[in-house]
Amino acid sequence: MPEHAVPDLVLHSRLQQLMTLLLMKMRMIRIEGGGMKSLLVGTSTIVLSVCAQGLYAQEMTASDLRRDGGDTREEEVAEDETIVISGKFQNSLINRLPIEPVELPFSLETIDADTIRERGFINPLDFLETLPNVVRRQTQLLPGGGSYLIRGLYGTVLTDNRPENDSRGAGRRDISQIERIEVIKGPSSILLGPVIPGGVINQVTKAPRPGDFVNLVARGGSFGTYRLEGDANTGALLGSDVFSGRVTLAYEDQQSPQDPEHTETIAVRPVLEASFTDRTRVHASASYTKRDSVPGSVFPVFTDGTVPDEITAETYIGIPGNQSGEDTYLEAEFQHEFLDNLKLVMRGSYQDTNFDYQTSQGAYNYSGGRGFDPSETSAYVYFSEGYRDTNVTYGDAQLVGDFQLFGQRQDWVIGATAQKTKFASFFAFGGVLGIVDITDLEAANYAVPDFSTPLAPFSDTEDELLSTYAEASLRPTDRLTIVAGLRYDDYKRRNLTTGESAPDDHVSLRVGGSYQLVDGLNGYASYAESFIPQTGVQSSGDLIDPETAVNYEIGIKGSLLDGRVNLTAAAFSLTRQNVSTPDPNNVPGGPFFVVASGEQKHEGFEINAGLELTRALSLDLSYGYVDASITEVINSGSGEDVGDPVALVRSHTFSVYGSYTVQEGALSGFRTGLGVRGISERPAPRFGIDYEGYTLVDASIAYPVSESLEVQLNVLNLLDEEYRDSIGFNSGTPAGGHRFGNPRAAYVTLRASL
Repeated sequence: MPEHAVPDLVLHSRLQQLMTLLLMKMRMIRIEGGGMKSLLVGTSTIVLSVCAQGLYAQEMTASDLRRDGGDTREEEVAEDETIVISGKFQNSLINRLPIEPVELPFSLETIDADTIRERGFINPLDFLETLPNVVRRQTQLLPGGGSYLIRGLYGTVLTDNRPENDSRGAGRRDISQIERIEVIKGPSSILLGPVIPGGVINQVTKAPRPGDFVNLVARGGSFGTYRLEGDANTGALLGSDVFSGRVTLAYEDQQSPQDPEHTETIAVRPVLEASFTDRTRVHASASYTKRDSVPGSVFPVFTDGTVPDEITAETYIGIPGNQSGEDTYLEAEFQHEFLDNLKLVMRGSYQDTNFDYQTSQGAYNYSGGRGFDPSETSAYVYFSEGYRDTNVTYGDAQLVGDFQLFGQRQDWVIGATAQKTKFASFFAFGGVLGIVDITDLEAANYAVPDFSTPLAPFSDTEDELLSTYAEASLRPTDRLTIVAGLRYDDYKRRNLTTGESAPDDHVSLRVGGSYQLVDGLNGYASYAESFIPQTGVQSSGDLIDPETAVNYEIGIKGSLLDGRVNLTAAAFSLTRQNVSTPDPNNVPGGPFFVVASGEQKHEGFEINAGLELTRALSLDLSYGYVDASITEVINSGSGEDVGDPVALVRSHTFSVYGSYTVQEGALSGFRTGLGVRGISERPAPRFGIDYEGYTLVDASIAYPVSESLEVQLNVLNLLDEEYRDSIGFNSGTPAGGHRFGNPRAAYVTLRASL
């Protein structure tokens, strides 16, 4: 019989009572600092994941704590039961309604803190490339930036289920602040309003935990990269159990093969929580991040998509520039329970991000067509300067409740959201800095940049979004859960330079059902809609109309063999309409226009499995397939034809990772891992090119020197594969925007717990 998580029973005094009961019955406790806590109670295992959202059950196999007749009651714990405790605050994509992940009628995948540490990737969101149908789209300027495709569509990045302003990497969270990463695939407008329909990426940040501890991290390795990180937690502040706090700090100097490219990062984030009474609690945090860097360069390729032999991962074209990103992110949440089955939740955030640059713009070739040919081997290096200033104000208020029907608890939420985004971009194009012949890169001669050109407005807009929504999880029977929601968005974009306004509104629907096939495994089906206001002006001067999308999906998810097999599989069909693409008639340094290319269809499937083969050996497998094609063209100038594949969408993605941990003897705790990940070809139909895919091998070893000290070695791209992680901007043009991924790189990490 499936059981359902009870919302917010983790009130301060009740948690104390519950934990007292558990401790009395506990036979063994194993605590991993920052990871999982496994408590063996009687003949059952209670698995509590101490994550940023509070105590959150990962394993749910028996009856939960029920509400009976409107009263919250803590039932006696039987020897064969597992207790389910939900998160305290709404920083997850799924805890607006109290529902088990296995019941969700859509695809949800998570990467937890243990996996993030073990895989050892340098940038936080690089972990996403181990998931099916999730790939890096492009590296953008700051190494922490870049964009990702989910099922062939851009993925929106969030922080704690709130908007995040990327601003070319300047507004991204530092890895020191992240507890886990969640990915919901398919349209999520019911949760977030107007977002791109491929999926959303949520960075769940760290929050205070019970107890006191300090964790320290030191890391160094290839190209001169090094990092220092601290994480301090206080379970009780001011000598009272009312307040708890946590603070993370980090400093990093990240280098790349393209000397002199590097990024220096300083990040600090304090967070405070208060439980004033059993029914009233508050969470608040402030994050400040500063990134100063010398950006790397991009390059053009031959008209057939191949890279000239003279260009390698170490090649730097142009002169060193500089850019600086500064970000402040404030957020808070207030909760108050009026009744045992009625709660008020108020959330808010404010983010201010500034990004300044004076830099050369890599190398581009536009002579005689697109890209190099045997008669034209020259590339032009341009320079520019400018700044981007973005601030986002967000507020959300909800009423959350439940009632009894059909002998089951039914949950509901109604709410309203207000969001304002101001974006100002000023730009000065300096012209040609130099002309480079790729047959003789050493002979390149660059002029001195003249940054005296006054900055001119490039984009100066203000967006306002007002939304109302309602959602419910209904359980007609023990095995069936229906999740349905409706959202109304009123959107307005105003051009602050011209005074023009572009209002629009939309109603989004999502409905799905999940049915328990066998214990621990559910099948599901869902329908979802999305609405995306698009930023762009057509050559006629008109703003482009919004994009809409619908998605149908079926799948299975859950665990088998007492949790030793965890499985998620889905098949989907998504249709986008009125898709914005760059105008093929755009010229370098001129205005940037867009065109509506018509309709796209993205269909495919994916599977993700985690296998615990033995206590010592685990294996993670994933495979994804997407067939993305143009199904309708409404603008003949778009350069696309019906039947063309969507530019740069990889049809196949895969990842395999195995980990072995020695269980006994002098090397007990020694862990080694080996992984393979890759993508297939990336089409650029406008230019008649299929860019090659790649396969990368990663390896790691780790050893606990003592209970408080661990040393770890990660080798990324072990076989030193030469590959491109950026391909010709949005359309795949060979004229510019190409960049190699890093060659083989090794990093040593020391972790100490105090």
